[in-house]
Amino acid sequence: MKRFLTLIAATAALGLAAFAYAGPEDQPGAAEPSPAAQPSMPSTDATAQSSASTAQSTRLAAIVPPGMSAQEACAGFRSVDECVATLHASHNLSIPFPELKSKVTGGAKLGTAIHQLKPDANVKTEVRKAEEQARSDTRSPQG
Repeated sequence: MKRFLTLIAATAALGLAAFAYAGPEDQPGAAEPSPAAQPSMPSTDATAQSSASTAQSTRLAAIVPPGMSAQEACAGFRSVDECVATLHASHNLSIPFPELKSKVTGGAKLGTAIHQLKPDANVKTEVRKAEEQARSDTRSPQG
């Protein structure tokens, strides 16, 4: 449980940092802030781990709905993986996240919720894709 809460807190903090440094969505190719402009965060192991965590949080921040923190997005889910898979499915299929979240946190499996909200979707493929993306996003950096 402690690891789960730590992961949520870290994801939320990094997601908020990514939002703070994100440029307008309508400007493709906008320059990222220099490393000197990045907020300093306590290092737990090495610079490589910090960079990997930042990359993970940036990927997650890109799919969290505007105006919502990662912590708010994941509230009510049984696990971070379930939350991130739901975020990816919502993003991939253009299903409003609050609607998909409501069904999944209400007890429906992700595939069932997708089928209810987007009946023409290939449910098995989309669930597999979203879960694979979630595992990639939440995988601990190897060091």
